[in-house]
Amino acid sequence: MNLILQAIILVVLGLAMYARLKHSIVKHAMLMGSGIALHTVAIFAIMVPSLLSMGVPFRSLGTGFASLTILHATVGSLVEIVGIWLVATWVLLPLRWRAGATRRSNTASVEKCFKRKNVMRVTIALWVTELILGIFIYLMLYPPV
Repeated sequence: MNLILQAIILVVLGLAMYARLKHSIVKHAMLMGSGIALHTVAIFAIMVPSLLSMGVPFRSLGTGFASLTILHATVGSLVEIVGIWLVATWVLLPLRWRAGATRRSNTASVEKCFKRKNVMRVTIALWVTELILGIFIYLMLYPPV
């Protein structure tokens, strides 16, 4: 189930990147928000319970599997926190627009979002890295026959 959800998240991220390339900023933001929401569900409904049920990495800190799991969890947590922050700041911008802001201040607010472009780029790179690490972990737990 988790591998399917991760594949869906990867597709959503790809669609979000495509929307950004097509200059559809609102669609891009909505897709990224959906990706973060799916990521949150995957973490708390699937990954954390699975990790706790195995006792990994707590029982076997010296193994490569434990190290990979800790790295995956660390990168994933960072992606989750920064992703929520990016989406939340994007969602809060329109609230200022509805509060009687002028067209000029709307443009300024969107430009503030674009100033986070480098943070967004690092976050997506970390997210893809985390997804790849997760696939390696999955293959270590459930090797193809």
